[in-house]
Amino acid sequence: MKAKLSLVALVMAGFIVFAACGTTSSSSTSSSGSTASSAAYTTGQSFGGSLLGLYSQYKSNGNKIDFKNTTTLLQLMQLSTSVTVIKQNLSNKTFYGQFVQGAVVGSQQNVTQSNASSIIDTLTGLNFGNIAQASTGNGTVNSSTATTVTNTLSTLFNMFGK
Repeated sequence: MKAKLSLVALVMAGFIVFAACGTTSSSSTSSSGSTASSAAYTTGQSFGGSLLGLYSQYKSNGNKIDFKNTTTLLQLMQLSTSVTVIKQNLSNKTFYGQFVQGAVVGSQQNVTQSNASSIIDTLTGLNFGNIAQASTGNGTVNSSTATTVTNTLSTLFNMFGK
C-alpha cells in the first residue's frame, strides 16, 4: 500500500512540476488574450481542481478534513505544489492572470475573478508542513499542521462562489 501510494504521489508531483515548468508549442488564445494551454493556466487548473476536490470531501465529511484519507493527502500535496509555483511567480502579471483563469475553470467557478486574489494570498502564506511527506510515507500529518490547514481551508471554503 505504501509503495502504491508513493508511486501515485510521485507521478502526480512529476506531472505538476512538468506542467509548471514545461512550455507548449501550440496554444489557444482566449478573448482576454491569455493562453489557455500555458503552464500557468494548467497549474491554476490543478490548484482549482485540488480546492474543489477538498471542498467536496470537506462537505461530505461534515465540514472536516480527513487527514487519514489518501485522496485528501494527495489533493493537499497537489495544492501545496501549485501554491509553490504561484508563490514563485506572484510578480509575473501574465503568469498570475493565466493561473487565475485556470483556477476558475479547475474549481468550476468556486474560485472567481473576485475572490481569487484573497484565496491565493491566503494559501501562499500557509505552511503546508509535512503533508508531502505524509502523502508518500506513513500518512500521518502532525496535529499543528492539520489544525492550521483545516482552519485556513474552512475560511476559504466560505469564500467559494463569491
